[in-house]
Amino acid sequence: MKFRTQVKLTFVVCFFLLVNTAISGEKITVAFGEVLAPWVIVDTNQGIIVDLFEAAMAPLGYEVDHYYLPYARRTKAYQVGDVDVVSDMNLNSIEQYDLQGYFSDIAYSYENFAFSLHKNNYHFTQLNDLKNHSLLSWQDAIVHLGKEYAMMASNNPRYSETFDQSMQVKMLFLERYEVIQMDAHIFDYYRAQLAKSTEIYTKVKVDRFALLGASPNGFLFKSEKLRNEFNQQLAWLKSTGEYQKIMQRYK
Repeated sequence: MKFRTQVKLTFVVCFFLLVNTAISGEKITVAFGEVLAPWVIVDTNQGIIVDLFEAAMAPLGYEVDHYYLPYARRTKAYQVGDVDVVSDMNLNSIEQYDLQGYFSDIAYSYENFAFSLHKNNYHFTQLNDLKNHSLLSWQDAIVHLGKEYAMMASNNPRYSETFDQSMQVKMLFLERYEVIQMDAHIFDYYRAQLAKSTEIYTKVKVDRFALLGASPNGFLFKSEKLRNEFNQQLAWLKSTGEYQKIMQRYK
């Protein structure tokens, strides 16, 4: 009996040692956005998207390596195998770039608006209204936001994109562009940051037009196993209220 007990104990110890060794040594390289606060805050390895991914995968023992890249470089890094996972994906971008992998459940949504200075007295009611105005958007929006948006942008000779979303806010208040298109949280964050400096005056009234609606996004994984684990953990985060806490953390 004593011998059997010792054998069982030895087996249990060896099993947990093997499991811990396998899990603790496994890293996941993830490509996040570069200038996307409060969704991604590079200086502190935090932000809504970063916190969400780590909250999902850390309990399983994975260590997350962060790569912060502009949108186009994120896609390229995934294609050539430099990263295991890429953020800010939807079916449009996956199809456009012919990306191979396993798409997660929808993990978060941007709320995109068209912003303009109130003094200009614009009254936009549809996306096509923007084609006659200088418009600065974020990198690859023309790919990410669907056919109607792409048609408007392609018919606008004064349409531009930038990877630096803080620059969009600056350009609006400097009146270099009549309209900018971006997520409301990102706009509010960079406007507040800009207001702390004396560089640009930001206290003028700004109009925002809900022409685009929510932009659902998720993660694209090289590994089906990791994707399935993430989906399970994402559902768990939502069921326990932890997901909502992460979303509220940066408001």
